[in-house]
Amino acid sequence: MTDPFRFEVEVPLRWVDVDVAGVVNHAVYWSLIEQARFDYFARLGLIAGDIPPFLLGEASCRYERPARRGDRLAVAARVARLGGKSFEMLYEVRRGAERIAAAKALLVWVDADLKSCAIPANARCAIAAFEGISERG
Repeated sequence: MTDPFRFEVEVPLRWVDVDVAGVVNHAVYWSLIEQARFDYFARLGLIAGDIPPFLLGEASCRYERPARRGDRLAVAARVARLGGKSFEMLYEVRRGAERIAAAKALLVWVDADLKSCAIPANARCAIAAFEGISERG
């Protein structure tokens, strides 16, 4: 089976990310995912400066195995569906080839006033081309 994720980035853990038992706190996974999401859109050239053009609308995560101090983690990310103003992303937090968490998020494209707006054609085209998905759907 081929990996459906075309983007993966290593995300370093900091000592503050783990509790006294050496286990990564559940909230830290979201920081790792957010960094991967930023890197994904930066790689596609869709972030101007340091401000992503979208906001988080909904998110969920399934924690499958604990991560521990010293683990080398990576996050795989992909856009699974493009809507008119929103899009769905899927993520896997990985320790080597092992998936330790799976997440999904609904993100909403916004204008300068942080109001939802249509995903621009250049962004829609770049994402669809990178992912091999339909520009609508």
